[in-house]
Amino acid sequence: MNYLEDLETAWQMRDDDPARIKVLEQAILGADMYNDIPNGIEARDMLIDTCLYVGFPKKQLQAFSWLVKKFEEDCPDVDGFDLLWKYKWIAEHVPMFDEVSKAQIDALLNDMKVKFEQRGYSLRPYYKVSTLGAMRMGDRAKAEAYFEQWQKAKSDYMNDCGACETNDVVHYHYFMEDYEQALKKAEPIVTGKQSCAEVPHLTYGFTVIAYFKTGDLEMAQQCFEKGYPLVEKKSSLIPPMASMIQYLNLSGQHEKAKDVIAINKETALASESGLDKLLFLQAAFPFFDAEVDKDLIQLTEELTAKFDARNENSYYSERLAK
Repeated sequence: MNYLEDLETAWQMRDDDPARIKVLEQAILGADMYNDIPNGIEARDMLIDTCLYVGFPKKQLQAFSWLVKKFEEDCPDVDGFDLLWKYKWIAEHVPMFDEVSKAQIDALLNDMKVKFEQRGYSLRPYYKVSTLGAMRMGDRAKAEAYFEQWQKAKSDYMNDCGACETNDVVHYHYFMEDYEQALKKAEPIVTGKQSCAEVPHLTYGFTVIAYFKTGDLEMAQQCFEKGYPLVEKKSSLIPPMASMIQYLNLSGQHEKAKDVIAINKETALASESGLDKLLFLQAAFPFFDAEVDKDLIQLTEELTAKFDARNENSYYSERLAK
């Protein structure tokens, strides 16, 4: 039973090692073949963790869906707390796929809400991921309504760490184009008082633009110089990478922008997330050549249309036109 060796090998690898995905997928195949439910659960738990770090959300969603099914079958080997903790990650990222409909997103969020209520947990995480989902779908009114509920809801041990909570609040104010408030909320992160695995990486993607928009060009450049090395060629950090390109364009650093696009293009285009790919393409769009890059131009326009059609608005079309 080589899959047990694969599982042992995976335990010895770093969570953020992309090679770990293939090893875990082999372990899952073997566990399923022998109907070894406990090790199938363990391998999928590890796969979800690794996909979070290295950026394979579809693989993550597939593994999670299998775990949810076992959970609903009252499988004693599924850790309910761990499953609901991971539910936050899944619910946050599912709007990033244009092939997932609004109805499917709403159903997933509602299922998360029901499961949290059944276990007696605060709905604060539900309101937060609903806010983030509305933002990714370009719905300002819904984002504002969910944000208010998020901020009012009580905290419990299902909450994310302080740095992640702060970053997501910064993200909301950035999305609402309240750049001064975004920078005010970002202060604990910018000064190094709060950090975690992906913070300040993500936060610099917001502050680099916010500082530029509020006229603090020196701080904007500092955010770029500190932030870009953290996100370069990182498939799980394409949105802040796209913001770095946008900043270089706004600040007139066009040759540097072209270099950053060239270095990160392969990573962005290989992403499973259609939205991550779109954010990169829209940031790079002003630098595309009508002849040389006609395929990329077409892809940008197609993805823009797909997300706007799914979201039933023109948010990404308007974003591209700016």
